[in-house]
Amino acid sequence: MNEPLEPTRSVSTRDQVEILLGDLVHSDGTPSDALGRAQVSGLRTVLCLLAADEHPLTSGERLAHLRKARTHARTTTFLTAYLLNDATLPGSPDQ
Repeated sequence: MNEPLEPTRSVSTRDQVEILLGDLVHSDGTPSDALGRAQVSGLRTVLCLLAADEHPLTSGERLAHLRKARTHARTTTFLTAYLLNDATLPGSPDQ
Protein backbone atom coordinates (compact mmCIF):
# COMPACT_ATOMS: atom_id res chain seq x y z
CA MET A 1 0.00 0.00 0.00
CA ASN A 2 2.96 2.31 0.44
CA GLU A 3 4.19 1.95 -3.14
CA PRO A 4 5.14 5.19 -4.89
CA LEU A 5 2.59 6.52 -7.35
CA GLU A 6 5.26 7.94 -9.63
CA PRO A 7 7.82 5.78 -11.42
CA THR A 8 11.12 5.60 -9.59
CA ARG A 9 13.15 6.46 -12.66
CA SER A 10 12.76 9.68 -14.56
CA VAL A 11 11.70 9.42 -18.20
CA SER A 12 12.67 12.30 -20.46
CA THR A 13 10.13 14.14 -22.57
CA ARG A 14 11.78 12.80 -25.71
CA ASP A 15 11.49 9.22 -24.41
CA GLN A 16 7.83 9.73 -23.53
CA VAL A 17 7.03 11.07 -27.01
CA GLU A 18 8.98 8.25 -28.65
CA ILE A 19 7.05 5.69 -26.58
CA LEU A 20 3.74 7.25 -27.66
CA LEU A 21 4.90 7.29 -31.26
CA GLY A 22 5.96 3.66 -31.04
CA ASP A 23 2.55 2.72 -29.65
CA LEU A 24 0.82 4.42 -32.57
CA VAL A 25 3.10 3.21 -35.34
CA HIS A 26 3.79 -0.36 -34.15
CA SER A 27 5.66 -2.41 -36.73
CA ASP A 28 3.11 -1.77 -39.50
CA GLY A 29 4.27 1.74 -40.25
CA THR A 30 2.05 4.82 -40.27
CA PRO A 31 -1.63 4.16 -39.48
CA SER A 32 -3.99 4.15 -42.44
CA ASP A 33 -6.71 6.25 -40.81
CA ALA A 34 -6.51 10.05 -40.86
CA LEU A 35 -6.76 10.42 -37.09
CA GLY A 36 -3.85 8.06 -36.47
CA ARG A 37 -1.75 9.78 -39.14
CA ALA A 38 -2.49 13.20 -37.60
CA GLN A 39 -1.41 11.94 -34.19
CA VAL A 40 1.81 10.46 -35.59
CA SER A 41 2.56 13.66 -37.47
CA GLY A 42 1.95 15.75 -34.35
CA LEU A 43 4.32 13.59 -32.30
CA ARG A 44 6.96 13.82 -35.04
CA THR A 45 6.58 17.61 -34.93
CA VAL A 46 7.30 17.55 -31.20
CA LEU A 47 10.35 15.32 -31.70
CA CYS A 48 11.75 17.69 -34.33
CA LEU A 49 11.23 20.68 -32.04
CA LEU A 50 12.95 18.85 -29.19
CA ALA A 51 15.85 18.00 -31.51
CA ALA A 52 16.11 21.66 -32.56
CA ASP A 53 16.50 22.60 -28.90
CA GLU A 54 19.37 20.18 -28.26
CA HIS A 55 22.83 21.54 -27.62
CA PRO A 56 25.25 21.97 -29.29
CA LEU A 57 23.81 22.37 -32.77
CA THR A 58 25.02 24.49 -35.60
CA SER A 59 22.54 27.02 -36.92
CA GLY A 60 22.17 24.90 -40.06
CA GLU A 61 21.32 21.77 -38.06
CA ARG A 62 18.80 23.68 -35.96
CA LEU A 63 17.22 25.16 -39.09
CA ALA A 64 16.94 21.68 -40.64
CA HIS A 65 15.10 20.38 -37.55
CA LEU A 66 12.76 23.38 -37.54
CA ARG A 67 11.97 22.95 -41.24
CA LYS A 68 11.23 19.28 -40.67
CA ALA A 69 8.97 20.23 -37.74
CA ARG A 70 7.15 22.70 -39.99
CA THR A 71 6.55 19.97 -42.58
CA HIS A 72 5.09 17.62 -39.97
CA ALA A 73 2.99 20.45 -38.50
CA ARG A 74 1.54 21.21 -41.94
CA THR A 75 0.61 17.55 -42.36
CA THR A 76 -1.03 17.55 -38.93
CA THR A 77 -2.98 20.71 -39.80
CA PHE A 78 -4.12 19.28 -43.15
CA LEU A 79 -5.28 16.00 -41.61
CA THR A 80 -7.05 17.80 -38.75
CA ALA A 81 -8.86 20.05 -41.24
CA TYR A 82 -9.89 16.96 -43.22
CA LEU A 83 -11.22 15.30 -40.06
CA LEU A 84 -13.12 18.45 -39.03
CA ASN A 85 -14.64 18.79 -42.49
CA ASP A 86 -15.60 15.11 -42.50
CA ALA A 87 -17.18 15.40 -39.03
CA THR A 88 -19.29 18.42 -39.97
CA LEU A 89 -20.66 17.14 -43.28
CA PRO A 90 -24.39 16.34 -43.32
CA GLY A 91 -24.93 12.68 -42.57
CA SER A 92 -21.71 12.24 -40.60
CA PRO A 93 -21.93 9.90 -37.61
CA ASP A 94 -21.79 12.84 -35.15
CA GLN A 95 -24.87 14.53 -36.60
